[in-house]
Amino acid sequence: MTDQNGTDRDPSSIIPAAALQQGMRKRVIVGAGFSVFAQTANYAIQTVGTIIMARLLLPEDFGLVTMVVTFSLLLQNFGLNGFTEAVVQSQDLTQDQMSKLFWVNLLIMSTLTVVFIAGSPLIVWFYKEPQLKRISMALAFTIVLGGLSTCHMALLNRNMRFKISSLIQVAAALVSTGLGLAMAWGGYGYWSLVWRRLCLPLTTALLAWAFGRWLPGLPKRGAKIGRLLSFGIKTYGNYLLTYVRNNLDRILIGKAFGKTPLGQYDRANQLSSLLPNQLTIGLAGVGVAALSRLRNEPKRYLSYFEKSLAILSFVGFPGSILLTLVGKDIIVFLLGKNWSTAGDIFVALGPAIGVFVIYNTSTWLHISLGRPDRLLRWSIGVLLASALAYAIGLRFGPLGVAVAYSTLFYILLIPALLYAGRPMKIRVSYYLSILWKYWVASFAAGACFWLLAHGLEMTGSLYGHLGILARILLGSVFYLSLYMAGISVLFKGMAPLKLLMSTLKDVL
Repeated sequence: MTDQNGTDRDPSSIIPAAALQQGMRKRVIVGAGFSVFAQTANYAIQTVGTIIMARLLLPEDFGLVTMVVTFSLLLQNFGLNGFTEAVVQSQDLTQDQMSKLFWVNLLIMSTLTVVFIAGSPLIVWFYKEPQLKRISMALAFTIVLGGLSTCHMALLNRNMRFKISSLIQVAAALVSTGLGLAMAWGGYGYWSLVWRRLCLPLTTALLAWAFGRWLPGLPKRGAKIGRLLSFGIKTYGNYLLTYVRNNLDRILIGKAFGKTPLGQYDRANQLSSLLPNQLTIGLAGVGVAALSRLRNEPKRYLSYFEKSLAILSFVGFPGSILLTLVGKDIIVFLLGKNWSTAGDIFVALGPAIGVFVIYNTSTWLHISLGRPDRLLRWSIGVLLASALAYAIGLRFGPLGVAVAYSTLFYILLIPALLYAGRPMKIRVSYYLSILWKYWVASFAAGACFWLLAHGLEMTGSLYGHLGILARILLGSVFYLSLYMAGISVLFKGMAPLKLLMSTLKDVL
């Protein structure tokens, strides 16, 4: 806590980096445990919320809100995806620096809110949808609300207080989803989606201030934050380019085909991103914090990253192929027959889900090694490649864009990891030695599954006549059995499963 002069009365609020080295393994394991818990809970909350709201609302409701959110999130995440990393990787940090950073960030977010409100007519003009003006003006306030919790959440992650930050995220997701469901049930249409978006950063800010054990003091001229600002702006530059790349497909589809196809594509895209988010976003804070502390110890650094890649590959690759094989059935079962097109798009996005899980870890390397400049340069190239891929896919409709998206990340995976690890002199053989067995086991099991379920007439006919839930359950069990058999052969045992179970045991 701080007094009126901004004097730090709680020495635990900003911990020197050297102190975080003590009990590193325990901090990482506990942090991973709570992060996995938070992401699992958020996954469940978002999935249930999406399922129910998709049955209460129309695809065009989701399409309208997506048109605005695509732009508002870009500004809402200015500090979250910039100053957060700057704070987490900082070796030493003072109360005065954090206080000044808080006020600078809040000023920036307030300005961006005003700019977004003023620019709302441009969104209406771009999409030719008059309803977007009121939606844009309402969602503009998510920008400043998001800025209120940025420094508090960053400090929690830097000081490895993942228990508090995880619980805040879960509580905020629960409250915002509950509000959205209540409003959708009450017949408020797309406004239920708008208020759900507004409630999330507001609840996060209130809880972060209540439980973060840090209050900003008044900004002081002597507090030097130039390095933090430079690091944050470069990191946000990468986020900006990555965000444009991730949302360029939605912008193009909304412009070319309208709100209903966009609603179908957006639901498929969001559901396909749940597994990557579950596996990497929740662990990113833990991974970056741990690797940042280990960057002067190359052997420990590489050992930690190797285990992270192994666990993510063991879960991510088979999850990706399984969702590709039974994805359309899952979408139709959860969302209803009105979302059949989303099911086809989901299947096209499925093959890249596991690849994207691993691709995301390249950011861990850039940030933990203190090289946002390299990350920024890489992101520029990826944005250009994405624009070309989407332009080609757009000629074949939303489904073509989904295929282009999946293909792109298969091409980029190894170059992304190789470029990110160059400062640590990590070679391509390091990555391939970790990944190839998981990839082969996943695709071999998928090929066997497809042959029996669709390729052979007798077994394919039996599978096709099953009910939709039976196909999902039977297909999942059968595929995972094949996958584990492949793992057993390739690894001559169950070492990957033992590593996962050992990690989970430590986490629990």
